[in-house]
Amino acid sequence: MLTLRIMTLNLGGGVKNFSGEPDETTSKNEALLDLLYELQPDVLCVQEIAQYTDAEGLKHSMVDLIRNGAEYSFHCYGETLSMKHDMQVKKDLMVNGLFKDWWDWSKGNAVFSRLPFARLGDPTREGVPRNVPIYQPLRYEGTRDTDPRYVIITRLKRSPYPYLVNLHLTTLVAERGEDKQDAIVAQAQQLRAEQINRVISLVAENILEKGLPLLLAGDFNANPNEPALEHQLEAEYGFVRLTPFNDIPTHPEAGAVDHLYFFPTRRLQKFNCQVVVSDLAHRISDHLPVVADVVIE
Repeated sequence: MLTLRIMTLNLGGGVKNFSGEPDETTSKNEALLDLLYELQPDVLCVQEIAQYTDAEGLKHSMVDLIRNGAEYSFHCYGETLSMKHDMQVKKDLMVNGLFKDWWDWSKGNAVFSRLPFARLGDPTREGVPRNVPIYQPLRYEGTRDTDPRYVIITRLKRSPYPYLVNLHLTTLVAERGEDKQDAIVAQAQQLRAEQINRVISLVAENILEKGLPLLLAGDFNANPNEPALEHQLEAEYGFVRLTPFNDIPTHPEAGAVDHLYFFPTRRLQKFNCQVVVSDLAHRISDHLPVVADVVIE
């Protein structure tokens, strides 16, 4: 049996740009570290975490902040977008970074762990998480519509050696809010369904078909009743959502879009899940964290 506390949080609304504005950045950094100290997750999955390298060649990194400030022994950063590889004049942050003389800026997903990572194929040996693309548009155009999407896949080196996938699925401009368009909503849902299928293709033969434990965490940009989650992930593929006891929106506009899922149900002995609602959580991001204590057989 393995008892584990896992947390997922999209840092986007608070610190994804990590633009170096001292007062605002310092306040949010302190709040983030205070929250992690309070919650003490064994495994932390974050999305839209960022870093940049300034004109002097010094790296300013949210990854380093969490790793060092929250004392995680193991971590992995998976880049999805950067100035070096995806420079786009329509992206204000990249243009501003250019005129601040940044050498680079990037964002992506990350996993932090107090447990060592194992090799995907041999859990008795220490390994390195992998950053795998599940959606790569032909060209980045400076908006979320063309954001590449990756997942980090890893395995924990503690029996029963659960696998972990940290993801951030697509959302489109005009999918939500006052400018919402039905055609865009349908297109976004179709893209997410395709991305879920690619995640399943990644794990089906080596994890699902063998009945091995898998935790799926992240910002799905989808409410629980969206077909990609309710019909595909749960009904078709057999995942169970770790439903929070306070099942409330994790984003003020998008709704409940940050989730934790587990496979297979028979290996989940018990769980307790919550959406964290506090002043600290609101100071960090426009997303709220989701935390679960799980016992895995």
